Amino acid sequence: MLLCAALQLCAALHAQTTFRVPVRLVTAPALVFSSDGRLVSGLKAADFRLYDNGRLQKISAEPATAPISVAVAVQANADVRLYLPFIARVGSTIESLLVGEAGESALIAYHTEIATLKPFASGDFQKALRTLAIGGPRARSIDAGMRAIAMLRERPPSQSRVLLLIGQPMDDGSESKLDALQEAAEQANVMVCALALPEVGKAFVSDNFTLRGPEEGEHGGFKAGVDLLKLVTVLERADASAAGGDPFHALAAATAGSVFRFRKQNELEGALAAIGVQLRSGYLLSYYVTGEEPGRHTIRVEVDVPGAKVRTRPGW
Repeated sequence: MLLCAALQLCAALHAQTTFRVPVRLVTAPALVFSSDGRLVSGLKAADFRLYDNGRLQKISAEPATAPISVAVAVQANADVRLYLPFIARVGSTIESLLVGEAGESALIAYHTEIATLKPFASGDFQKALRTLAIGGPRARSIDAGMRAIAMLRERPPSQSRVLLLIGQPMDDGSESKLDALQEAAEQANVMVCALALPEVGKAFVSDNFTLRGPEEGEHGGFKAGVDLLKLVTVLERADASAAGGDPFHALAAATAGSVFRFRKQNELEGALAAIGVQLRSGYLLSYYVTGEEPGRHTIRVEVDVPGAKVRTRPGW
């Protein structure tokens, strides 16, 4: 009798047991360049082949039109004292060219401390950017990146996630390590872009902005010419510099981002325009991975366009 009851109990427990297989959504932003350096548009999912660890995946491919969540982390120590007034003036440019009407922004300042000047949920980005003030002597760019990734991880997965670092391409005093930040960015599907400030002792050249506002009948935003061949060169440089370079290039190469150096205001605006093109002229490839295959996954993308080159994240 007891044995029968025990067997019935085991059968009931077995019937109620649910086995869950981990499922992970992976997104891979992709830019497709023709052999002469032009961006290729109008492609569909059937035009791409994406391999995760060598295995062909079933993907969806959409033009990069999803709303964008942009976390901006700005260095604010004495080393960049001369540059902060110029950075404080580009708030409207960042919002127009990167964030867009449907997107959202957050602002972090980093020096010896990490300060959130504007969260995603509230506040005015332009006003917050104008409050930038010099802090302690350190430049904890990696810790600032970790703060930004934590904030971006809470944003809706349907939105594109971008971390924009503005500062000197180095780190001083962070508790976190670069490989931990890279892994966090990859796991959270965050693209890292950077605007690299001049080195200490090199003057920032002030000149006139050339971006113009919307004309009558236009729906917001700024107009700017972008040299796509320059964008291609910057992307290739980020990949080539990743192995032994600075943290900005390493993060950009790992997440399909870009790094622009500048010394003039018009170079700054051109860099923002190029990043805006990068964010909105590509494709967002996505697929689901089931199971828990250990270790790093490599991503390889091919496209059915003769002579075309695809740039995407190398893995996660």
